Order: sequence, then structure tokens, then C-alpha cells
Amino acid sequence: MDLVVRPASAADAGVLHRLMLGLAEHEGLTAFVSVTPDSLAEALSVSPPRAAFLVAELDGRPVGYASWTRCYSIWRGQDYLNLDDLFVVDDARGSGVGEALMRAFAGEAGRDGLSRRWEVASDNHAAQRFYARLGAELEGKFIARWNASAMPRG
Repeated sequence: MDLVVRPASAADAGVLHRLMLGLAEHEGLTAFVSVTPDSLAEALSVSPPRAAFLVAELDGRPVGYASWTRCYSIWRGQDYLNLDDLFVVDDARGSGVGEALMRAFAGEAGRDGLSRRWEVASDNHAAQRFYARLGAELEGKFIARWNASAMPRG
């Protein structure tokens, strides 16, 4: 199997939109998705882009994506990348796509010398196990917020 993870461009807006709808369906949250392929294309076309995306393709078929925004931590006094979404379609799970997306995301943060953070629903134990397997550590007692400083970059 040929796995490629690459930065998304405005030309990928339709693919990203379909994958985002797949995530929303998986989470039972389709009613909350109002983004359109056109608004995604516009968000990716401005400089700097409003968000960054990676697309994962398995044998040429889009099977996953990661998205993030650059944020500033008031308490830490530094910028960081906040992972908004990580999604892999059901039939591609377990094939290394999620890990490849996370390593590419880590590489993006490392390139700019930034830390990485994300949140996971407290009842999403599968995702928590996945991130822990990659070396991420849970922050706090009650909020599933992750700091990936211990996670290998790239």
C-alpha cells in the first residue's frame, strides 16, 4: 500500500469537505457542519491561511486529514499549533494513516519550533489510547487536553 501525506491546498477543498462530513457523521454531529467547499477554498487561499490541513491518501484515495490552527498561550507566553481534527475513514483505520498524519503534524510544529496541543472527548478512549501510544501525555485531571512535548517530532 502506498501512503502519502501531503499539505492540502485550496484545490483540495472538496476532498476536505467530504472528509470533514465523514468525521461529523462518525461523531453524530452533522447538524453542526456549516462549512462549504467554497469557504474552505477561501480559507486556504488567503495569506496566511486561516487553518492548515494535511491530506492522507492511500493508493491515491483520500482516506484522512488533519487540521490545525496557530494559537497563543497566555499562560505559557508562546505560540503553539492546536490540532483541531484528526480523522481517518473506517476502512483505512489500523493501516498507519493516523500515525502518519500525527507525525507530519509534529513535523510542521517542529519546523517552526512550536509545541502541539489538542483536546479529546473524555469518553473517546480509543483516541486517548492512540495518542498515548504515540507518546502524548494527558494534561490535567478532568479535561482531555494533550501536550505532545514528549511525542517524537516528524
